Amino acid sequence: MPFPLRHYSAYAKINLGLRILGRRADGYHEVETIYQQISVRDVLSIAAQPSGIVVGCTDPTLPVDGENLAGRAAALLRQHAGVAQGCNIQIQKNIPVGAGLGGGSSDAATALVALNQIWEIGWPLERLAPLAAELGSDVPFFLRGGCALGRGRGEILEPLQLPQGWWGVLVYPNLVISTHWVYENANFSLTKSLKNSKFYSLTGFADRLSEWDLHLANDLEPVVFNRYPHLKELVEGFRRAGAFYAHMSGSGSAIFGLFLDKSDALSALAGTTQGYTTFLFHPIAPRKE
Repeated sequence: MPFPLRHYSAYAKINLGLRILGRRADGYHEVETIYQQISVRDVLSIAAQPSGIVVGCTDPTLPVDGENLAGRAAALLRQHAGVAQGCNIQIQKNIPVGAGLGGGSSDAATALVALNQIWEIGWPLERLAPLAAELGSDVPFFLRGGCALGRGRGEILEPLQLPQGWWGVLVYPNLVISTHWVYENANFSLTKSLKNSKFYSLTGFADRLSEWDLHLANDLEPVVFNRYPHLKELVEGFRRAGAFYAHMSGSGSAIFGLFLDKSDALSALAGTTQGYTTFLFHPIAPRKE
């Protein structure tokens, strides 16, 4: 009897803010970020099989061998849970790659959650979290999703209740930016004056969307915008179109603008430069156990 095929959504994220607090002894950077999961998604179709792990992907540029994060997630869970079965994972790739949207991390976290069900392991999300952290700094966030403050490398998470009644426009300018290059070239001394005002003091302004721009920032924007000034122009274009908040996500290259009204978001979407990949999106609530 064939194993049933199940379908799972792997949602992208944007960073509403990203602050770099310094370099750690392990070579990573200490960060403080606000993750928000959004409705742009990959779809993972997964079935158990008697043995082995097979991965396929609609994007031919992505690896489907041992370098694929979803496949690595499957192998890691299989090892730690002592599962004898294998699986077949087919990824319908919609989240742009190298855009600061966490597509690979979301695929990995979704594979962990899905196979925890399919293989009937039954672990709570808290028990999957160490495996997620082993796979990447962003992966633990995607286990539950929603909105969260991330500290450490981004893996120390605190759920946040921020206003969710807005619409967003996402632009992927068909540009892959190396995260390593951004961090190596960013001058974080420029942001020292902001370090005393940390994102975890959100209680004073979180509900006032008009104040987000006064308190939140992305420390990686200066180096990226210096090299790719057209990305800064996209941010400024969103603000002219009425966005209450507009920034680059993570280390780029995706740019987003947030709007109070869906009609304003649709107008901004229609006015975006031709030739770029664009999405209309809304925030996604946390995954339920």
